[in-house]
Amino acid sequence: MSPGLKRARAPYRIRNAITGVAIGAFAAGVWWYSMRAVNQDVFDDVDEQAKALAEERARNARETTVVAAAGDPIPVIPPSLAPSPAPRGLLARYLDSRFPGLLDPRTKTFVWGAPPVDRVGRIGDPPSHA
Repeated sequence: MSPGLKRARAPYRIRNAITGVAIGAFAAGVWWYSMRAVNQDVFDDVDEQAKALAEERARNARETTVVAAAGDPIPVIPPSLAPSPAPRGLLARYLDSRFPGLLDPRTKTFVWGAPPVDRVGRIGDPPSHA
């Protein structure tokens, strides 16, 4: 680095250092706050919810067959195995053909579990699983 460039940068050296420290302190503060907020969560009920979900899935698996009037069982296709809709739009069709596991298999959208944009709703609405 030339002496002229060093002289030209000298007045900004302290200002740049203060700015760098301020940005670093802000990033460290956001990280600290996030860790502290997550640390306050209690995950004691996760095991109970997992057991309840497993029992519900087992109960639903037993109820997937319906007996017709003649006595022959008619298999009922659970919603998870129902044929998925065709992807809408050029990019979604390309991505679905090129990378089959990339799109949500239920809605064929890029964001897994995203609600349909046809009915956005409000923040307080319960999630709909269409």
